[in-house]
Amino acid sequence: MKNTKRLVTDALCAALYVVLSSFLSLSLGPIKLSVDGLPVLLAALLFGPADGLIVGLLSGFLGQLLGPYGVSATTPLWMLPVGVLGLIVGWYAKRKNFSLDRKHLAVLVLIALAADTTVTTGVMYVDCLVYKYSFVTYSPYIVWRYVADIIKTALYTLVLPPMLNVLRKDHP
Repeated sequence: MKNTKRLVTDALCAALYVVLSSFLSLSLGPIKLSVDGLPVLLAALLFGPADGLIVGLLSGFLGQLLGPYGVSATTPLWMLPVGVLGLIVGWYAKRKNFSLDRKHLAVLVLIALAADTTVTTGVMYVDCLVYKYSFVTYSPYIVWRYVADIIKTALYTLVLPPMLNVLRKDHP
């Protein structure tokens, strides 16, 4: 029963990622403001790095499949950033026995989001090489992506603890 709840929670988190990414995001040119990472963080903070990675990779795949880009030669690469997000957060949470105060949570989320942005930038560069478009067009926005990470960190640090408290009651 416990594994079934865990599997269902992971699947719901991946589905929620797609909903948040598709319908509750704001695109400002090449910068996307969204809280779509929240379900990946929840899975990682509830169950650890394996679930964080799997939910992240599945979310990335579903986002590509159902989003405007579809499946392409670089789809596996575009799955990596959100997978890295889940892996880092899950690894550290498990290392700390899933007990994080807000300060540690904020630092962890900021580091994981920065890693996500860094991997995304690398994937974007490879995508530019594969599909022969200019990376220079997108490179001025990289700094703003890190600024968005700071904003998302503040938001995630506010909403994650109460959400985790409720979800942990269902997943002892």
